Amino acid sequence: MTRARCLAALALSIALTSGSTACAQAGAQVVAVSGADEVIRTARSEAPAASIAVTPPVSVPTTAETFDAISNALDAAAEAWSSGDVEAVMATYVSDEPLLVFLGDTPLKGPDSVRAALQARAAQPGGLGQMTYEWFETLQFDVNTTVVSGRVVMRREGKTDRGLFTRVLRRTEDGWRIVHDQLAWGPNA
Repeated sequence: MTRARCLAALALSIALTSGSTACAQAGAQVVAVSGADEVIRTARSEAPAASIAVTPPVSVPTTAETFDAISNALDAAAEAWSSGDVEAVMATYVSDEPLLVFLGDTPLKGPDSVRAALQARAAQPGGLGQMTYEWFETLQFDVNTTVVSGRVVMRREGKTDRGLFTRVLRRTEDGWRIVHDQLAWGPNA
């Protein structure tokens, strides 16, 4: 197993240093790990648009204005969730980029599967519930991309659960939108 990992790491290093796009074009791949467990890895099946310019990474400090805009986007997402309006929640996500959402241990890929899961939850007693944040931290990668992690509080049917979240947000023409959303709840949530 160790040798296979070393070979995989070497192949990835070679692909990355040679500028190969093999990883992005690989599609889905199932990798067997320790017995019956499987890891499913997916990537975009089409090459990225030619209009995307690749720039070297630079450290971008988060300004107070940017932090406020991101904070407002998170507040809007919590308000939309608490309203119980699935379309209001969907409006906090990107509409023209790939979307990946993890609700607990359920992965949802694309807006249709996210919408269906939210509609199913909204139809249950207690609906979507009331969402607030206890705290969060931001890590801005560039002027258009940030990661926000923290603790979320969910109140539903007289029960309060706390979980951790990580959200990747992109700056769009319509403001900051969520591209990747992971809400991790405890086993009793």
